Amino acid sequence: MGMKKIAVMAMLVGVIVIAGAKFYLHHQVTSNLDRAILLVKPFADIKYEGVSSTLSGELSVEGFSARIGTFSDSVEIDKISILTPGFWFLLNLGDMDQHTADGNASIPESFGLAIEGLRANVSDDFMKTFVEATRQSVPAMVEDDAIGQCVGKYGYSVAALKSLGYDEIVISMSMGYRRENGRLLVDMWAAMADMFSMQIDLTLDGNMTTESIARGAFRPRMISGRIEYEDHSLIARTRKMCRSKGFSDEQLIAAELDTFQSAGIQSGIAFGESMLESYEEFLTAGSIFIIEANPLGPINLSQIDLYKPTDVPALLNLTAHVQ
Repeated sequence: MGMKKIAVMAMLVGVIVIAGAKFYLHHQVTSNLDRAILLVKPFADIKYEGVSSTLSGELSVEGFSARIGTFSDSVEIDKISILTPGFWFLLNLGDMDQHTADGNASIPESFGLAIEGLRANVSDDFMKTFVEATRQSVPAMVEDDAIGQCVGKYGYSVAALKSLGYDEIVISMSMGYRRENGRLLVDMWAAMADMFSMQIDLTLDGNMTTESIARGAFRPRMISGRIEYEDHSLIARTRKMCRSKGFSDEQLIAAELDTFQSAGIQSGIAFGESMLESYEEFLTAGSIFIIEANPLGPINLSQIDLYKPTDVPALLNLTAHVQ
């Protein structure tokens, strides 16, 4: 048999093995999903179109929809994925519970979760509840702060979202980590279509093990961090809506700066003048706002709230620039 035929046969065997492994994986995932859906049937009506996977280690559930509890409308999601080190890791996912029970589980070198195209009409009952819940996480509304309400300092109501031109909200997000040279690299990304996107990257120093997580002893220390915020028309839409209510651009920029500063205080950080100047530049002449943290030494994230908000920028060595 010639080398060419041997190579073709080897490729054919490889394809058959991979196809068989995929069939087994998809069958296992589908069976487990169907059982889980039956268990939650009294509380939620869940459907999905199918399961897919890639050789790079991504396992996805596609065409997902869910109607929860007493809500009359469904939430639609294009794709929900877990991101693993590789396809063969996916095949061993079913054994993870047993490994955990035996105490033999190990933390994978990388792992992540991604949601693509979570869709809901702003008029849906679920969205109304979601919007109100989101607004609970911002400062209590000052009723006579009309300009603050207009620029979204207290969140956007359903009526405001419609005025801004959003009939449907489409959200995508991902979160994951990878271990590299004894450090933990964490990345988070979120985007709302035609609104904004945000990327957060953290470099952490800390030995993440199954045992330390189980005992609650994992205390990561931040070596560096980066937040990149990109506007995708939310600012322009907000300005247009607020101008129609009689506010000037100068008033709007001042209100947007106040909103940014208020968001910092909510997070335990009092931004200094240089940070506010950079944000004002972003509001007037940029589309991407970047904040970077490069502390002189690793910072225990769980202890940041022990510092005064005015001391945190120096502690983290915060800088900002605009693109």
